[in-house]
Amino acid sequence: MDLMQFLQQFETDPVLYLLLFFVFAMLVAIILPIPVELGLILNPAVPYWIKAVVLGAGKAVGSIAVFGIGVKLEPKIRSWERFKWFKYFMEKMEWFVGKYGYFALYVILSIPGMTDTVPIYLFSLFNKEGKAMNWKLFALTNFLAGITRATILWVLFTMFNVDLFG
Repeated sequence: MDLMQFLQQFETDPVLYLLLFFVFAMLVAIILPIPVELGLILNPAVPYWIKAVVLGAGKAVGSIAVFGIGVKLEPKIRSWERFKWFKYFMEKMEWFVGKYGYFALYVILSIPGMTDTVPIYLFSLFNKEGKAMNWKLFALTNFLAGITRATILWVLFTMFNVDLFG
């Protein structure tokens, strides 16, 4: 059974569907490198804007877990700086995160079809000892990007008269 069939089983129960969609969005942020929009096109009984908020909330909660993982893994990754090329890479990535931080993360995560897992981990790992980015603003950025992504998708489908959302 694939993910779409699994979620479709719960179309008759909007509350359970939203709970599962929240968990799905959270897992996409943490471990599933697949686009999260799949859950938006199912269950037309649930208003689209509610699914967009649930999507953002799931991404935000998942990003908090990833932020914590990144802060804990950074010292281990720093041990690889004995290789000049890796030290150079670390410095450039930390510069990028420090300079463009939340804005860059927001833009990247707002792109429909983009996998969330990789950018969230990269921004959490190159977070210069957990100080370049605050976990609360990191989560808020993920939340807002999730809602923006859902809005962009809705606008695109509306422009082309595709009604996938009921």
